[in-house]
Amino acid sequence: MLILALMGVACAPKETHLFFMETTDTHGSYVEFANDAAVIRQMRNKLGDHLILLDNGDNLQGSPYQYCSNHDEEHPNLVSACLNFFPYDVIGVGNHDVEAGRTVFDRVYSEVEMPVVCANVIDEATGKPYWNPYVVLDRDGFKIAVLGLLTPYVVTWVPERLRPGLRFEQAESAAAYWVKHIRETEHPDLMVGLFHSGWKPQEQNLPEDAPLGRENSTQWIAEHVPGLDLIFYGHDHQSRADKVINIEGDTVYVLNSGCRGASLAEAEVTLTQGKRPVIRVGLKPTSDLEDDPDFDALLQPYLDRAEAYQNEEVAVLPVKISPEEVFKGSCLWVDEIHRCQLDVVESRGMHADISLAAPLSRRFELEPGMLTVADFFKWYPFENSLAVVEMTGRDVKAYLEYSYEIRGTIYNFDGAAGIRYQIDGNKPYGERVSISCMADGKPFEFDKTYCVVMNSYRSMGGGNHFVNGCGWAQDNIASHRLWTSEEDLRTLFIEWARAKGTLDDQPLNNWKVTAS
Repeated sequence: MLILALMGVACAPKETHLFFMETTDTHGSYVEFANDAAVIRQMRNKLGDHLILLDNGDNLQGSPYQYCSNHDEEHPNLVSACLNFFPYDVIGVGNHDVEAGRTVFDRVYSEVEMPVVCANVIDEATGKPYWNPYVVLDRDGFKIAVLGLLTPYVVTWVPERLRPGLRFEQAESAAAYWVKHIRETEHPDLMVGLFHSGWKPQEQNLPEDAPLGRENSTQWIAEHVPGLDLIFYGHDHQSRADKVINIEGDTVYVLNSGCRGASLAEAEVTLTQGKRPVIRVGLKPTSDLEDDPDFDALLQPYLDRAEAYQNEEVAVLPVKISPEEVFKGSCLWVDEIHRCQLDVVESRGMHADISLAAPLSRRFELEPGMLTVADFFKWYPFENSLAVVEMTGRDVKAYLEYSYEIRGTIYNFDGAAGIRYQIDGNKPYGERVSISCMADGKPFEFDKTYCVVMNSYRSMGGGNHFVNGCGWAQDNIASHRLWTSEEDLRTLFIEWARAKGTLDDQPLNNWKVTAS
């Protein structure tokens, strides 16, 4: 009987249990991440290497102390220090990591102690992926493959000078190639995607042969690329724990932890030899948890080094401002950006007839009083440059129609200065925007070409205002661009405000929403 029992044990299927956690889109806000750190550390101490910790990028931009760390070559970067602290097992690349510039991201990724995966960013010198396309982890004899992808729309947002020598290929075709390759050569027990690409595509009437594919391709890949078991994704800041059925009838689990440490994406996976993985997914909110004191101690030197910079006084704000006011019409939150953009262009010996800008976040309001550099990181969180683009009056009208149509995403809801107009939300798309004249009372002409100032993200096609709104071809957008600043717009904004001393207390009052 004993021999039979032992034989039964020997024949029992081999099995292991793994726990995955994903973070994404931290945007340098590691102070807010300290409560996540406590959970991650507890799980790491409890599970050891049975916890597989993944990060999905967009960490190198978004806070004043991260900005300072990016320009500090004497100390390890804050991002690499935080990733090494736990440590993470595999990390991906986000578009805002690329936006930090190749000098910065090369240094950071050389400092990290874990593999960086991204299959569709190609080194033009070698024709091969610049980072590892994938890695294979071994846990108890089971093979876990992790494939990385990044939305190629980076090329429509980040100037080439910040990403020299790199080519960004379509995520959908890269997924199809690499999943098949990994399945055939590595024979993994679990196939995991680590994608910095949002869930649902925004592109309208996208041709199948579009060079960049979809900006947000995760849903499409989950449904159309067989072989994936579990996908962690980021970029769109929308938390999700879900599953889809792919074209072969298999279940694919999908997770997104959101942004700035608001939650952790979790997956429990049971692997049994000869069987499909058993997966359960969920989200763990972390906002009400205690900070990890050791993580706080790691952060403190970075905060100390950035303190003088972020506390520099810039200008007096006479009244309270809020980005939410943009949904009613002209508001100071956006109008000071307009005033800055128009003034900076004039100071460079150029002229802009019209300015386009949006609130880039709805997370903050600013109270009256002396503003510091840290306040300007809330007001203008991204390191975009400034750009001037040629547009016809007809293009401007179409652009604003599209902007109102997608207003739910506040950072894509551009308003204009330099013209007077109204938006009637009760009218159908295409008929909502009525432009009466230029701001100085001169006629606004549909067939006239205007010089329009905006941020570089928008000037390169970010938000799809040109493609979906104006009907421009993506590869033709660059031909409309007349000028781009070398400095980032937030720096220009700070310098403009400092020179002004006291900011305006009244909006431009050049447009309003009459019905919504």
